[in-house]
Amino acid sequence: MNEPRKILLTFDYEPFLGAKSGTVEKCMLRPTDELRAIMNKYEAKAVFFVDTLYLLNLAKHQALNKDFLAVTSQLKELHAEGHYIFPHIHPHWIDATYLEDKKEFSLTNTSLYSLANLQGPAINALFEDSFKCLNDIGITYPQWGYRAGGWCIQPFNALKNIFISKNIVFDFSVLPGCRNDSPNQAFNFSRVTKSKAYYFSDAVEVPDDDGQFVEFPISTIQFSPLTRFKDRLVRKYLWKKGDKGYGDGMGAQLTPVKFNLVTQEMIAIELLNAAKLNGYKRYLKNEEYMHWISHPKMVTEHGLRMFDNFLDFATNNYAVIFDFHKMIPFLKNRGI
Repeated sequence: MNEPRKILLTFDYEPFLGAKSGTVEKCMLRPTDELRAIMNKYEAKAVFFVDTLYLLNLAKHQALNKDFLAVTSQLKELHAEGHYIFPHIHPHWIDATYLEDKKEFSLTNTSLYSLANLQGPAINALFEDSFKCLNDIGITYPQWGYRAGGWCIQPFNALKNIFISKNIVFDFSVLPGCRNDSPNQAFNFSRVTKSKAYYFSDAVEVPDDDGQFVEFPISTIQFSPLTRFKDRLVRKYLWKKGDKGYGDGMGAQLTPVKFNLVTQEMIAIELLNAAKLNGYKRYLKNEEYMHWISHPKMVTEHGLRMFDNFLDFATNNYAVIFDFHKMIPFLKNRGI
C-alpha cells in the first residue's frame, strides 16, 4: 500500500494589485479553467481564496456586470465541484481607482495594504461585506478558512474576535521563515519552523495545542546552487519563447519579502519549472505535508505541464490526501 501524503493546493483568486488590475479573462477565468482541467484528472480538490473586495468593486460598476457574472459563475462551478471558496482580503481596494476607458482598476496607493493599518470598525466592515458577498452567490460553510492579503495576519489580536464571530477556524497565511519589514506589509514568520498544520490561539506564529484555530503553514523549499543556476537558464529560455504568465495586469510596488535563507522559496506552480521538478518530487518523498500557494494569473503553459507531471507522479506513488480537513493534527486530549 502506498504511503500517505498530504498535498494542500491553494490559489489566490485575484487580479493584479498594482497600477493595472488586468482583465478577468486572462487573470482569472482562463488560467483557472486550465488548472481545473489538470486537477480533475487526478480528482484533486483545492482551496480558492477569493479577492472579495475586487468582486465588490466589480459589482459597483454597471459596465463590469458581465465580468462580475463571469467570475461568480466560475466560483459557483468550483464550489459545486467540491473545491473550497474562502475570503482573501486586500484592504487597499478601498483606495482603488476605476479606469473607465480600460474597464480595469488602479491600486497604486498601498498605504492600506495591511489590515493592521485600519481601525477596528473598518476591519469589521470589510469582513462583513466579504462574507455577505460570498453568501449572496450561494457559498457558505459551518466553519470557514481565511488567507490574509499579502500574508498580513499580524497582529492576530486585531482579528481574533472576527474569527470567532464569523466561525473562521482555519488560517492559511503563515509563510515560515519569511518576513517583511515594510509598514505597509509588515509581518514576521521568521521564527516559524512548523512544516505541518498546528493549533494556535492568540498568535498565528505561536503553536498552542489548546488553541481554537488551526494554521496550515505554506511549504517552502530550498535548492542547491546548481539547481538555481539551471532554473535561471530555464526561465530565460522560456521567457524568450514567450511562455509567460496568463495575466495581463501589473503587480503592486511593495518591499520584497525576506527569507531566513536566500535559497528558500515558497512552493508554487508559477515558480515550478523543469529545473525544479525533481526537487519538488524529492520534497514529497521526504515530507508528509506539502502546501502549495499559487496564483492563476501568474501560471504559465510550462508551469501547468510541470504541475500535471507532478500530480501524475504523486498520485501514482502515494496515497494522496487533498482535503485540508484531513490534515488537522490529531490530539487525544482534544478528542479529534
